[in-house]
Amino acid sequence: MKETLLLRSFFAAYQLIWYCVTPFLVRSGRVKEGSGERTLQEVRFSRVDLWIHAASAGEAYLARQLVKCLGSERKLDILITTNTSQGRSILEKDIDTPGHRITIAYMVFDNPSLVKKAVRIADPKLLVLIELEIWPALMAEMKRAGRKIIIVNGRMTEKSYNGYKKVTSLWRQLKPDAILAISEDDKARFIALFDQPVTFHVANMKFDRMEHCRISTEEKAEYQYLVLASVRKEEQSEILYLIEKLLEKFPDLRIGLFPRHMHRLENWGKLLSDNGIKWVLKSERSWGGEYSVMLGDIFGELKKEYRRADAVFVGGSLAPLGGQNFIEAFMNGAVPVTGSSVSDFLWTGEEVFDGGLVQKGNSKEEVLQLLVDSLENPVDKVSIQQKVDNYILNKQGGSRKTCEYINALLRV
Repeated sequence: MKETLLLRSFFAAYQLIWYCVTPFLVRSGRVKEGSGERTLQEVRFSRVDLWIHAASAGEAYLARQLVKCLGSERKLDILITTNTSQGRSILEKDIDTPGHRITIAYMVFDNPSLVKKAVRIADPKLLVLIELEIWPALMAEMKRAGRKIIIVNGRMTEKSYNGYKKVTSLWRQLKPDAILAISEDDKARFIALFDQPVTFHVANMKFDRMEHCRISTEEKAEYQYLVLASVRKEEQSEILYLIEKLLEKFPDLRIGLFPRHMHRLENWGKLLSDNGIKWVLKSERSWGGEYSVMLGDIFGELKKEYRRADAVFVGGSLAPLGGQNFIEAFMNGAVPVTGSSVSDFLWTGEEVFDGGLVQKGNSKEEVLQLLVDSLENPVDKVSIQQKVDNYILNKQGGSRKTCEYINALLRV
């Protein structure tokens, strides 16, 4: 990599920014855990063949999947890093490794001096970045060390692209050796940003985690039950509107409220209490009492709740946030309702909306009416199973193809 004056100036300023913000970051709630690893005061890894970075929970599942499909022809030392405690929890569960040796750690801050040390210690042949984790210091240090970089399951919204392209000259100096994008639109944006012709459209690996639609009529709740899933801070007033209106129309309705971020449970509880809505934590629940809302405080429970629900709303979509994962809902027999902001999941294709696997409302009022309709006319869960299975089957194969590219770069 050619060290231009622009690049040196950028990283000098970047280093200064990290120097200023790090003391505050290591005290903040979301990154305080693991701060020793993030600053390399505690080093949990040594030399590896492959470094996979999985930012959070969704990417962590994909990292597990990659390791599983890499094959057993060659035993690899693999470092998997993540930014979040949820991601780490997922990675620390038993992974099907085919004999590979796995080390899990929190991702080092992208401080150029820290990254330089981390890359020197790990000395990976290949860095795998999942989706859109393009950290400039990490990528620059890998290129200085003469190592390879690949972005897999790459996605880049128009909004993200418009932000990144403000420093296009930087990204073109840090271009990966290959990019695997999940759609033709994403592919075009990656090519435009990095000027990297070695960019391919490969099916989203998330589809390979879906074996078949899981339906069980025995898991149906004994009461009328609505799930509000992955709801976000920015849409809390709209969520409160839905809860109040639905409880007016269905006084005996039970609502499972599952915040996207667990650290906001206390805030959601206060919001409900301030508005006279009785609630209980899922871990302490007793529906025998007079409660209307159950706050989901146990990670990983949504699949089961979808199978029990009469109606489902998936959040991150009533505010301009791009939406949350509605696929998991219809994979478990629910036909979810979303708001209009679903740009992060347009890679699923318009067929999910046209085929009735997802319902989209363009306002909170439209979302309310769709939920009312769902509660009054619950979907026959078994009837949608074949439709879902056919949809998934036509989307699979991305993991195998991705591992072929990774193995090819490791052999070079």
